[in-house]
Amino acid sequence: MIIRTFVKTVDTINEWVGKTVMWLFLALTASVLIDMFTRYLTGACTVWAFDVNYMIYSVNFMLAGGFCMLHEKHVRVDAFYLMMPLRAQAILEIIFYLFLLFPMTLFVLNATWLNFVQAVASKEIGIVSPWHPAVYHFKFVMPLAFFLLLIQEIAQFIRYVYQAVKGVRYEYK
Repeated sequence: MIIRTFVKTVDTINEWVGKTVMWLFLALTASVLIDMFTRYLTGACTVWAFDVNYMIYSVNFMLAGGFCMLHEKHVRVDAFYLMMPLRAQAILEIIFYLFLLFPMTLFVLNATWLNFVQAVASKEIGIVSPWHPAVYHFKFVMPLAFFLLLIQEIAQFIRYVYQAVKGVRYEYK
């Protein structure tokens, strides 16, 4: 019961985050249009557009990782995978998660957390544009994204263990 609650809670969180951050594309579109019209009308570019655009896009891209995993929309070579029985698919996924995905995500989560802490301590600013916005608060998105991805990986791993044992897909509905 606790495991089912965990899986459903993680799915709900990543579903909500994914559906929420997709609205950032409207903000990105507005930002690009404002910059484009400003350039066209005044002949000068905005100082802030580049930074705002990469921040909006990267927040969207990174926070959607757990959502993407929840809906199994990540890149996968399905040519042989789909021909395998459900148990074999699950065993392959379990091996992949244990030896590649979990270690990689934990490594990157740790690295991004340390990067965030260092950015806060130094009050890091952006150096690519003349605007030089503060980016230390923005750097929190990276460890948050990898944490959301990690908990979704755990939920998916539970599904694959169930699938390997029972031979059917895990459903909590």
